[in-house]
Amino acid sequence: TRLDSHSHSGSEHYRIIHMAHYTARNHRGRMTHRQGIAFTLLCLVLTLNACSTLRLSSDTLQVTVSNIEVVEATLLEQLYRVTLRIQNRSDQPVSLAGGSFDLELNGRDFGSGVTNEQVTVAPFSDALVEVRMVSTVFGIVRLVQGLQSREGEPLTYRISGRFSTDGLISLPFSESGEIDLRQQTPSN
Repeated sequence: TRLDSHSHSGSEHYRIIHMAHYTARNHRGRMTHRQGIAFTLLCLVLTLNACSTLRLSSDTLQVTVSNIEVVEATLLEQLYRVTLRIQNRSDQPVSLAGGSFDLELNGRDFGSGVTNEQVTVAPFSDALVEVRMVSTVFGIVRLVQGLQSREGEPLTYRISGRFSTDGLISLPFSESGEIDLRQQTPSN
């Protein structure tokens, strides 16, 4: 079996470990104590090498709502186009392969969304991603009730969810903030 030195896939790592284990055995099919230690160290080095490529943590991404547009509204359901700004706070590019999120307004569930859009965010950079969000009539009713009970107070929001990265890991995110509606209305 020919092993390419440029490949880093899991199956290649398995073959390297298998070959090291096979060559570490003596002619009777048993490993000596020294060979066993060498084999264990080789496995540890390969495992650490594989894990070093997964240095992403939960604070790698910051996700904020950039825009919300109504796409379609029916009696029981509303469809929105939500633009999310994704900031990569790491020194490595992050390739996202889709994700999901939930949006709360004034502490109440408002809508949820998903995307299968694939995007790569460069190190210390940001990107805009458009996602579809669905809200039911009950989400709208809860929003109106919340606005009436908090008249004059800012609208609070919280967005939380996770993005998948090439199928290996998922990165959770959660951001919250306030929108002062009094500043959003034109004054006379």
